[in-house]
Amino acid sequence: MKENCEIIYKNIEKNEKYESTIRQVVEECFKTEKLDKTNLYISITLTEPAEIEKINKQYRNIDRPTDVLSFPMFEKEELNNFIEENLKNTDVNMQGDILGDVVISIPKVYEQAEEYGHSFERELAYMVVHGFYHLMGYDHMEEEDKKVMREKEENVLSKLGIKRETTPQESEEELKKIEKQEKNNPKKTSNSNFLDAWKNAIDGIIYATTTQRNVKIQLVIAVLVVIISLFFDLSRAEFLCFLFTIILILFAEMCNTAIETVVDLYVDVYHPKAKIAKDVAAGGVVITAINALIVAYFLFFDKISDIGLNFIKNIVTSPIHLAFAAIVIVVIAIIALIAIARTNKHKGLNHKFMPSGFTTLAFAANTIIWLMMDSITNNEAISIVILTLSLVLSILVAASRVEAKAHKVSEVIFSACVGIIIVLIIYGVALGFAGI
Repeated sequence: MKENCEIIYKNIEKNEKYESTIRQVVEECFKTEKLDKTNLYISITLTEPAEIEKINKQYRNIDRPTDVLSFPMFEKEELNNFIEENLKNTDVNMQGDILGDVVISIPKVYEQAEEYGHSFERELAYMVVHGFYHLMGYDHMEEEDKKVMREKEENVLSKLGIKRETTPQESEEELKKIEKQEKNNPKKTSNSNFLDAWKNAIDGIIYATTTQRNVKIQLVIAVLVVIISLFFDLSRAEFLCFLFTIILILFAEMCNTAIETVVDLYVDVYHPKAKIAKDVAAGGVVITAINALIVAYFLFFDKISDIGLNFIKNIVTSPIHLAFAAIVIVVIAIIALIAIARTNKHKGLNHKFMPSGFTTLAFAANTIIWLMMDSITNNEAISIVILTLSLVLSILVAASRVEAKAHKVSEVIFSACVGIIIVLIIYGVALGFAGI
């Protein structure tokens, strides 16, 4: 009997339960699509998240794991012609031709089965059917195409009797109950209030910083150029233009990430429209980078030509510039620390010292006020009042984070120290270069 599929194990142990389900599903897929008389077969690789992430990065330039990947060997029209020609050939010894490759993450199958409330076998069967129909040239980019593909998938699964672990009556009652609940309590796709919107926005920034290599690089470059700008006598307009350029590049990178994520949500095989969407988004990043080079040329060319040791003293003569630059660097540093803390590689930081952005900024601002006090006022009594009020406000911010149970005491203390130390380092380096 002709084998319809080849099962490959990569970094996971061989399992007869997996093979039994897969062969049963593939056989039904081939019967339904009338491929059982052809010499076609599919290759199915069962692996773990790290390996599928590697494959995803190598072949689709997407640096994250997924549940299933499909790599078809034929275009849809080409496949139809091949099948017709293949059916005419009655040679039983004819060498097999591969329809394509499907890669499935077994841990992800277990995870999604639990999440959706059905058996592992059903989720694995769905992954196989889904991958098979991608090899057949179907996709779910457009709503109409998605409907066609879903009908074909459910048709195969229903023939196999693969369904949720409930009776038809229970399943129908459950669906009615779910529909009623959704009508009474529709899921919100928008933010309920300003604080909710702010929190979700911060989560988006942290996600981009944690997962996107280009965003990490842009943040490092942003810190470096902000530090370099301290050594030039930039006017307020020039400094505003300079900061806007940095923000624009980061914004473009995050938009690119958002577009790629949405495209990948609906497409797990190569599609020309998906490529266009990703290419246009990447093009937007390139345009902002070119804009940054142009801005840098007009801002710094004349200043670089007159560079010398005296230009360092501009830092001291522009305390507002230095203070603003310090705040920018603190913000970037705290985002980086939060991103690092949220990764599994730094569990100690995550469990005991998750940084508080509000606390860090509060104590950074308090330190800046302390360092700038001489330029604010010469009255010692007023200075003491200002410093005391600033410190009290900073402590209240830290206490509010603990009271709201957003952070532990150890975390706000750590955050306060981070804000103070970063500002002291920036001012110490700047004043040291200025010879003061």
